[in-house]
Amino acid sequence: MGQKVHPLGFRLGITEEHKTKWYANFSDYANQLKSTDELRNIWTDLLKELSKKQLDEITDRTNIIVSYPPTRDQVQITVFCVNPELLISDLKTIPYQIRLSKALGKELSRRNLVIVLRKVKTPLIEPNFLLQSVAKKLEKRMPFRRAIRSTLTDFKKGAKQAKLDPRQKGIKIQVAGRLNGAEIARTEWVREGKVPLHTLQAKLEYSTARAETIYGTLGLKIWICKG
Repeated sequence: MGQKVHPLGFRLGITEEHKTKWYANFSDYANQLKSTDELRNIWTDLLKELSKKQLDEITDRTNIIVSYPPTRDQVQITVFCVNPELLISDLKTIPYQIRLSKALGKELSRRNLVIVLRKVKTPLIEPNFLLQSVAKKLEKRMPFRRAIRSTLTDFKKGAKQAKLDPRQKGIKIQVAGRLNGAEIARTEWVREGKVPLHTLQAKLEYSTARAETIYGTLGLKIWICKG
């Protein structure tokens, strides 16, 4: 049997860092863990609603960093986006109402919620942006092979802009499910360049997503090597 290991969890402490950073006492650990997970889900859903009104992907919905600074009474949420000014204006115009659980309400009553927006210079080489773009194309009934080819073209364009080493860069895209409405589900994948999954020092990035099509749910995975 093949033993699958998460590429980012495999590299924690070597080339990758945790997406959540905080310390808690034993008695507060469970509530803080629940509130952190709820915060992440709330902002993921909120950014997903915003992306439906945009033609292009401007926010990274899967790479949300939650941290609790030890010297301040704050909860910091870091969101990576292409255009921070556009995201701020969208957040102001969209009316939304959020129901907080007891754990999150208690946590936010003691701390201030701070949103930090970080600008992404080259989104075409970021796996989350590329994967969100593929999911949107598949949901609009684009054939999966054409969607993958266009994503590979976008990655090559972004790698050229970012001046990545052509000998070290690589990308792998995998799509699974009822592809193009076929009755039998299958898995297809395409790879270009180097994607060394077992090399711990390789700068490897990984992301997963789902595309909700009329035929069912398609699972998407992407691996990107930058050096």
